[in-house]
Amino acid sequence: MKNLLGHETNRSYRETYSVTHRGEWDFGSSMAYLQYEKTRNTRINEGLAGGTEGIFSNSEFYTAVLRDLTAHGEVNLPLRAGFEQTLTLGSEWSQQKLDDPSANTQSTSEGGAVGGLSSSNRSTQSSAQIFSLFAEDNIELQPGTMLTPGLRLDHHSIVGDNWSPSLNLSHALSDTLTLKAGIARAYKAPNLYQLNSDYLLYSRGQGCYGQSTSCYLQGNDKLKAETSVNKELGLEYKADGWVAGLTYFRNDYKNKVESGLAPVSRASGGSGAYRNSAIYQWENVPKALVEGLEGTLTIPLASQLTWNNNFTYMLQSKNKETGDYLSVTPRYTLNSMLDWQATQDLSLQATVAWYGQQTPKKYDYHGDRVTGSATQQLAPYAIAGVSGTYALTRHLSLTAGVDNLFDKRLFREGNAQGVNNIAGPAPPPTTNPGAPCTPA
Repeated sequence: MKNLLGHETNRSYRETYSVTHRGEWDFGSSMAYLQYEKTRNTRINEGLAGGTEGIFSNSEFYTAVLRDLTAHGEVNLPLRAGFEQTLTLGSEWSQQKLDDPSANTQSTSEGGAVGGLSSSNRSTQSSAQIFSLFAEDNIELQPGTMLTPGLRLDHHSIVGDNWSPSLNLSHALSDTLTLKAGIARAYKAPNLYQLNSDYLLYSRGQGCYGQSTSCYLQGNDKLKAETSVNKELGLEYKADGWVAGLTYFRNDYKNKVESGLAPVSRASGGSGAYRNSAIYQWENVPKALVEGLEGTLTIPLASQLTWNNNFTYMLQSKNKETGDYLSVTPRYTLNSMLDWQATQDLSLQATVAWYGQQTPKKYDYHGDRVTGSATQQLAPYAIAGVSGTYALTRHLSLTAGVDNLFDKRLFREGNAQGVNNIAGPAPPPTTNPGAPCTPA
């Protein structure tokens, strides 16, 4: 693959089309929109097995296509029932369709047949729909004090129903200082990869928790939706263009989706030492906890120059069942941007993102406590970028920029089994749980 050095290996195109209607009526206001989004992700074929997972398997390109369709409508009704308030009622329907010709290509000839699955030519398509109803009431208890209860019902075509209540409070302590507090039950459906039983990852042993033999990780259409009780408490200061805020958050998760720690069955047949591979599935973790601090700071350096900052500092992120980290994430993240409105039509930005140290998980692929080099942390690092936007007309603008301005590269550290003899940089962090490779 050395001939690909310096060449484009992946590209993503996104098209978004939407139509929106806003109305003002005697009873209140309304808003409705219909949006279609198509994302084409073209990249070189990557391995789905063991140490070669996420590494180019050949020089052929494939294209995964994701189509999202969303219909949303809501009405806002001003009411006077003891207090001034605005009641919002609405509904939403969304559909995701994925056609990924690479995701379901892992063969079962070596590890053995998986019940109900073909060794090849499995369907490349998957889809899901969500229908939602929601209500929210913004109640002004007194000038500067707003109480907002809410309730949402989501029906997922595969996962089923979920109710999500919420309650938020905003209270002005002074003209510049505001106290904010909230509690809500959040909902997140498993993604299309995790729900797709045709989606297989394979390992000859080093990627199999508690095993020394080969295994599969299979999608699971019996997964439950991930829910959490999210609590926030914060203060915000605003005056003369300055903005400063600090918020404590605690999210107690139930049924968070992770790869299973025990085989659910075994494959049949196969070849050599890899016959009758263990089969793991994506599973729901009964309880997990994420806790931390979020902050923001905006400083008006000049009339046309603003310095914007936000940060997240993690206090805890753990699986309550095992005590291990939920994922390998930076201890802190700081995003900083200088925003200069150079002229009426031209704006320029300079950005830096700082990432704190990343600690590997406590336990290895056998469930044993990691030792030695497997405990090495990924050191803090920064990524810089520049961009600019020029308004050509009222309705057309041109944006150009450079990300990772100084070509920062990351290499694997710590608990990264099965890749010790494979040269090359670590894959970039990903927020897609269906992606075949995540940082170690």
